[in-house]
Amino acid sequence: MSGEAKHECGIAAVSLKKPKDKFQALFYLYRCLLNLQHRGQLAAGFSTYNKERPKWLETYKEVGTVNELFRTNNKEKSFSIFKKYAGEKAIGHVRYATSGRDSASYAQPFERMHGRLWKWFTFCFNGNLANYTQLKNSLLGKPEYNIIYDTDTEIVMHYLARELMGKSKPDMVSVFRKLTNKFDGAYNIAFMNGYGDLVVARDPLGLRPLCYAIQNGNLIAASESNALVNCGFTNFKSLEPGKMIIAENGNIKIKEFAKSKRKAYCMFEWVYFANVSSVLNDRSVYGVRNRLGKELAKLETEKITKDHVVVSVPDTAKAAGDALAFELGVPHVEGLIRNRYVGRTFIEGAGRDDRVRNKYTALYEVLKGKKVILVDDSIVRGATCRQLVRYLKKVGKAKEVHLRSTCPPIKAPCFYGIDMSTVSELLVPRYEKKMDPNGISKKICDKIAKDIGADSLIYQTQEGLIRAIDLPKKDLCMACLNGEYPTCHGCKMYKKALIAFRKGRKEVKRTCE
Repeated sequence: MSGEAKHECGIAAVSLKKPKDKFQALFYLYRCLLNLQHRGQLAAGFSTYNKERPKWLETYKEVGTVNELFRTNNKEKSFSIFKKYAGEKAIGHVRYATSGRDSASYAQPFERMHGRLWKWFTFCFNGNLANYTQLKNSLLGKPEYNIIYDTDTEIVMHYLARELMGKSKPDMVSVFRKLTNKFDGAYNIAFMNGYGDLVVARDPLGLRPLCYAIQNGNLIAASESNALVNCGFTNFKSLEPGKMIIAENGNIKIKEFAKSKRKAYCMFEWVYFANVSSVLNDRSVYGVRNRLGKELAKLETEKITKDHVVVSVPDTAKAAGDALAFELGVPHVEGLIRNRYVGRTFIEGAGRDDRVRNKYTALYEVLKGKKVILVDDSIVRGATCRQLVRYLKKVGKAKEVHLRSTCPPIKAPCFYGIDMSTVSELLVPRYEKKMDPNGISKKICDKIAKDIGADSLIYQTQEGLIRAIDLPKKDLCMACLNGEYPTCHGCKMYKKALIAFRKGRKEVKRTCE
């Protein structure tokens, strides 16, 4: 995606029946989070449970990557963290901020301390509440209520706490069922209380992916399957929407807490967000991206010559680029090399040209004089791909650059966890007077291509996307493509965003705020 849209977050949970040593659960969690790092690099954190220490629940979180959190560049410091936070159960989170500030206080898990063990809990979640404002205002309307943070994570915490009120420990199925009646949006939750009860739940729409594996009484769960496989748990499954896993008293049970009236799997997970080695809802991410390339090849209008080469934007477009090149009989070359050691930094240079140069190197030797078919997974805001096209021509000396997107045109915001929640920030709505929910005209494509400096532009079709994912259209959330949102407040937020856009207002805040 050329760095145009940000990842959301990732969660993980581990419950071991008889750990070989006291570090094992946290070590598994560390490996899970490391394999989910692509879903968020802003902050990371975890909570563990251990009755052998005074504070049974302990939470540790920091701004930075997983390895920065665990201080793995210093053996002694890293060992001290594993020792201090050892336990038989753990939950963890990697964060990219779709709401809230970029500080350690916003990192997850969030812990709420209490003397009563069932009211003392820690949790983390992946997603976004479309009715965040309404939920927040409802709390603030109550006597002597205070909200500290500008994030829906705190709102989830308050509503959890309210459902745990009472003189005795409530049934967790009932707790999450009541939350479902209040929450609108995407919310995969990993939860643990003072008893050491661990819960992993997936919202009734299944907007965000969630996988799990149970082996010999041990449970491991994560946002993506690659995290489980790399911990040695290969017999994994996707948790069904509206289902929850409860690990308590040495037992692991899967229960339904809400009826799933329809599924709404986010198509963007296969297109861009998920790790290419993951399997989501029984669909291989690599397989989907490969088929997206084949679908793109059907749409190709270029008369192929010996001067054509296919170049993929690293790394999410590579599988599609391979397939496209094979179908067209065109060499697939590494015309763009990604600098894999560029992390979070404030030394980015003054403009986007500098950022592109820092992130990529154009290979003049393979690009000079070539007609480049540039494959990107998607085009969201258009600013970075404009600079990439310019960079390939100016530095790589490419004769032509023909841009191909494996994703159909993005026309509407996301209110479920992807950082693109205003209409004005998106590229295509600037060209369409009225949104066509079915696709985009050649006239508009030609205009966009001209404006970004490409010689031509072709988007994937919605039909091609659905065939590539190989799931029924009714089971996919494609709201950012067609404006058809799967929740009530998603529809309301879209109307609000459209009004702001049509009135020419510059949306400073995200629509959900």
